Amino acid sequence: MTKKQKEENQSGEQLDLIDVAPENAKAIIRAARLYKELQATRITALNKEITQKAEVLQLVKAAKLQPLEGGKIKFEYDNVVVSITPRDELVKVSTRQTQRNKQRPN
Repeated sequence: MTKKQKEENQSGEQLDLIDVAPENAKAIIRAARLYKELQATRITALNKEITQKAEVLQLVKAAKLQPLEGGKIKFEYDNVVVSITPRDELVKVSTRQTQRNKQRPN
């Protein structure tokens, strides 16, 4: 930046970046594009997760299960444990390993 440009830019504004880029601009742009792609994938997955959570809650509500002490609803079927905490509609789903699966090395 010339002395005249510095004097004209006393306000602290950034100058236009015409033909100005860091040496590693290609790497930055490549990383930024990948970031945006992964962000879009995450947002799509999050929207699907929210929809699926609503379906689980609706099906459990339709089943009219008796809540446990404290209001929690919990049941197990086919080695899957479903637990719903009503205060924040926290849904947890876990799988129980059978004895045979526990003995297998990973």
